[in-house]
Amino acid sequence: MRGSMEATSVLAGRYRVDALIGRGAVAEVWSGHDLTRDWPVAVKLFAPQMADPAMRARFASEARIAARVVHTNVVSVFDVGEHDGRPFLVMELLSGRSLAAEIAERGPLPPEKVRHLMGQAAAGLEAAHRADVVHRDIKPANLHLTADELLKVVDFGIARLAGEEMSRLTAAGTVVGTAAYLSPEQILGHGGDAGADLYALGCVCYELLCGRPPFVGVPTELIYQHLNQPPAPPRSLRPGIPADLEALVLAMLAKEPAARPASAAQVRHALLSMGSRRAPGGTAVLEVPGPDTWSGHDSPRRWSAPRLYLASAAFAALAGVLALTILTDSARQAAGPAPSALTASPVTAASSALGMSPSATPTSPRPSSTARPAASEALAWLAALDRALAAHQRQGGIAPGVARELRTRIAEAREKLNEGKIGEARSRVMDLGTTLKKARREGRLADGPLVTFLARSGMPLPPIDQQPDHGPPGKGKHKGHKGHKSYKRHK
Repeated sequence: MRGSMEATSVLAGRYRVDALIGRGAVAEVWSGHDLTRDWPVAVKLFAPQMADPAMRARFASEARIAARVVHTNVVSVFDVGEHDGRPFLVMELLSGRSLAAEIAERGPLPPEKVRHLMGQAAAGLEAAHRADVVHRDIKPANLHLTADELLKVVDFGIARLAGEEMSRLTAAGTVVGTAAYLSPEQILGHGGDAGADLYALGCVCYELLCGRPPFVGVPTELIYQHLNQPPAPPRSLRPGIPADLEALVLAMLAKEPAARPASAAQVRHALLSMGSRRAPGGTAVLEVPGPDTWSGHDSPRRWSAPRLYLASAAFAALAGVLALTILTDSARQAAGPAPSALTASPVTAASSALGMSPSATPTSPRPSSTARPAASEALAWLAALDRALAAHQRQGGIAPGVARELRTRIAEAREKLNEGKIGEARSRVMDLGTTLKKARREGRLADGPLVTFLARSGMPLPPIDQQPDHGPPGKGKHKGHKGHKSYKRHK
């Protein structure tokens, strides 16, 4: 990081930085010492790009809000300031390591330990939500396990600001957070409230139990799975997991926020009660549920059709992820290879269904461009989209004028990607979505290979017989189309 601090520097005349203990895309973390109070601290110094005046003002505001959350299971924030125009945060110095490091070394943890750790995380979130503070980026790297087994939630508020800054710099601006732990509502651009934190915590709990998150793959695959695909039951991957713990995790992973536990307090109570019900000798102990006790939900269900078919939001999410993937590829490489997907990728699955071979992507980056492999992923997706379009044309299920416009948009997006103009490429993907939605509304796009490919890429279009008029679902019906012959009437 440019402008890095040197050891023994003193910030604000008070905080001495001693040793670099961590570095990320937007910040460095140093061990240090508060010279006024004579105690150890951690100093998080943000990158020069965070020195923008508006960002600095928001940083200070968010940091002070985060400092309101005082709880044993939340890292304490002591102070906020600036050094040479760069924001910094002073926090308690933690021993131990993150749950990300714990999982990487140990793999799946014993269910009882998972219950204990997630109960602490839920307690920290409960305190935060009570103070109207939402994290929005819960993941193993932001859950810290101290040497004495105390779990601390870190980066409240700051995680969201850093994510927004990274999105601004990469011109993505649509999806904020770590893709493996994003809630469906965050993907669709609806922001994120306490329910999004619970969904992410469910993802973490699943990973601690099974050794991997509920969904794996490249960002476009993750988008589709978070929106549409139920996770494999944890007990199908690890039979020894208690049934009640599995039920709670699956409830936290419900697609609809209303189907999840109502609060972090309910999650905490549920985890605690699981332990108390197991009396010595295996005797079950019955408990009277309190007002904040989670009583269980049905298995997570798919989103209803009106929510599922928010195609414009899905295209925006995909466009943002394509841009974010391309421009943050070097950070992803530094984190190590992602786990292999257990299901075929949208590109591969769609190509196989159509009898086509997906385009090959480079297996190693060219030295001159660390972003090239990720750009190739985006180009491969566009190539597969083009092949799906060609297959659809051969079946006669699309108006010629629509096919020409889509092919033009695909070619333009490819050109912009090859020129490194990520923002313009993203706009072309958005234009593709607009063209497809309009064609579907007007009865100029029937079911077929292209529609199937889009559904597998996380952008499902409504069935013809459920297609609404030009407004939202429920505001009128379209007459539909009379079959492929009708497309000849359209230019």
